[in-house]
Amino acid sequence: MLTGDSNVLITGVTGLIGGEILRRLTGRPRNGRVWALVRPLEGRAPADRLRDRLARSGDDGSSVCESVAPVAGDVLDADWGLSTPVRDEIVADVDVIIHNAADTSFAARRDTTRTNVGSVRRLIEFARACRRPPLIAYMSTASNAGRVSGLCLAEDDGCRPENDHFNEYTQSKAVAEQILRESGLPVLVLRPTIVLSAGLPDPAFARQILWCAPLGRVFRALPIDPAGWVDVVDVAFVAETALRLLETSARRHACYHLSAGTVGGVTIGELAALVDQVYGRKSGLRLVPPAEWSRAEHREHVRTPLQRRVFRSLRHYLPFLNMDVVYDNARLRADLGAAAPAVATIESYLPDLLRLIRPKAALKEAALP
Repeated sequence: MLTGDSNVLITGVTGLIGGEILRRLTGRPRNGRVWALVRPLEGRAPADRLRDRLARSGDDGSSVCESVAPVAGDVLDADWGLSTPVRDEIVADVDVIIHNAADTSFAARRDTTRTNVGSVRRLIEFARACRRPPLIAYMSTASNAGRVSGLCLAEDDGCRPENDHFNEYTQSKAVAEQILRESGLPVLVLRPTIVLSAGLPDPAFARQILWCAPLGRVFRALPIDPAGWVDVVDVAFVAETALRLLETSARRHACYHLSAGTVGGVTIGELAALVDQVYGRKSGLRLVPPAEWSRAEHREHVRTPLQRRVFRSLRHYLPFLNMDVVYDNARLRADLGAAAPAVATIESYLPDLLRLIRPKAALKEAALP
């Protein structure tokens, strides 16, 4: 259980979710220490990289940096690449490890397994060396059930590495989660759904998921089912829910969906209508159920070199967009009760996120997802 006296090691702090968890963690009354594992890049020290990440949230970083010890390391190295003095200090005192670091790319020919599975193997080695077994909070993904469709999935339906998967990312996260759960270490698995950077002023975070929103300028139609459901949550909900689950003594399960669920899910068609409204499109992007997307449709709507290039990238995401799946969050609501954070409605923040995205930058993201 996480308390103000807990000594916490957190990874992935330069990413979207990890950075927001760190901000909220350090905003709570604390006596315990917090170590933030940061991989140095291009001669930049961990503290500099952490400040850069906090600035992407509109935070000057002063309050966070005063209460955090940024430490240099790499989740793929033995002992996570920590120097011997820092490693010995953490091994002696750590109570909680929050592991967010991951390769989230859907692109083919990207070795996401190396990062996502390798880092968890190193995590297990590190945790077993600790003076007392730390509670490990592992940021997994709700989509690790693999190729399923038309369902409301409960937690027990997820983590199926043996299933066919849409991409290496979801399969690697399923493999990693299974390895960690079988380790015998104390583990809390957190499975967020699609996470948007609501409330953050950073265009790059907005583009990570929403890069395809401006593609109505490139295509007149795409093979996406407008009736399909998607489960979308805001990053503040994910970060705060993760911490409240760690803090509660009423936690009865080892795995939770951080999801909008059946009540908060939206359809692709509803999202598309909101995008069209923000961009002022009178004739919006036509969404065609994949079963009705014929070769003739493809030839008509994917003709130009630009369309072909963008569609090659988009094809990695189309199966995911057409899953028509939401993720049950009943156990989360039952165990947190009135303390369960509310999921922000997508209408309340999507327009602001879309305004952060320049069409040219979105096209660049589309070509290199």
